[in-house]
Amino acid sequence: EISNMIRVNVMPNGRLVLPVGLRKSLGVEKGGQVMAEIVDGEVRLITPDASLDRARALFRKYVPAGTSIADEVIAERRAENTLDNHDNKVQR
Repeated sequence: EISNMIRVNVMPNGRLVLPVGLRKSLGVEKGGQVMAEIVDGEVRLITPDASLDRARALFRKYVPAGTSIADEVIAERRAENTLDNHDNKVQR
């Protein structure tokens, strides 16, 4: 929506200063960080926490709740080690 747009000035050194209202809306303190991306020629800002929440939601689409990825990775590593140990014994 164009009515929600806020003018942000680019300083001579290339820095952007986010107005206090915009920082408050994002929940960003002075000296805080935002993530920036260009989408369809627009710059989008998102807080690191919101970005992580978005990544978690995307991850959950593909991994059922209650699934322990760590346990699955450990089991795969153990299986690989078992195969490697078996192959090493066969080669001797």
